[in-house]
Amino acid sequence: MKGVVLSGIKYTDNRDIVYLYTDLRGRQTCILNRRKRSNRLFPLSLIEFETSGRQNAEIQYIKEFVYSPLLPEIFTDIRKSSIAMFIGEFLYRILKEEDSSRELFEYISKSICLLDMLRNGVSNFHLHFMVQLSKYVGFSIQANQNGYDYFDIKQNKFVFIKPLHPQFFDMDNTKILSRLLDLPVNQLHDLKLSGEQRIDFANRMLGFYSFRFDHTLMIKSLNVLHEIFN
Repeated sequence: MKGVVLSGIKYTDNRDIVYLYTDLRGRQTCILNRRKRSNRLFPLSLIEFETSGRQNAEIQYIKEFVYSPLLPEIFTDIRKSSIAMFIGEFLYRILKEEDSSRELFEYISKSICLLDMLRNGVSNFHLHFMVQLSKYVGFSIQANQNGYDYFDIKQNKFVFIKPLHPQFFDMDNTKILSRLLDLPVNQLHDLKLSGEQRIDFANRMLGFYSFRFDHTLMIKSLNVLHEIFN
């Protein structure tokens, strides 16, 4: 089975609880015995693994795993590792145990590999990821073909007139959203944003997902990104 590591916590001196999103079973909670491996699993590690115990058990035990592939840039570049922490925490908050989508798993996996290879525009990657993810979780944001000035979160569409409720993107963030919907990853360096613009837009996207999933997303690692890319 293949999996993406979302996050992990220390369980005992030699065991970690690891939260994964897998290609076959959606989100999984596993226990990793670190006495069997000197390596630890970090957010957005891509692995192939085997579990022991009953298949329908709520918590599985990772018997063996290999990195597939190894992602040296993400785990040595502070910018990329910080983005990995943010994306892992973000996915942990929105992906539930009953979710299982091969298409979603492939998007996440390919995005992680792109992040590892990316040379320019790294600071905008997490914004692009959140925008594009909407296509795979049931509420795709359609392109702003008419060039409207606002994005209405409630209606999930771009609108000409400023909404009367507070759940919308203002003009500046609507321009960024419109651009990110069409911008390829290898051109992210063309999107020039300040640190304040990035964190404001990231918070708008968290507001979008909070509304869609009907619970407030509090992502602690966003502050780390703000410090690094400010």
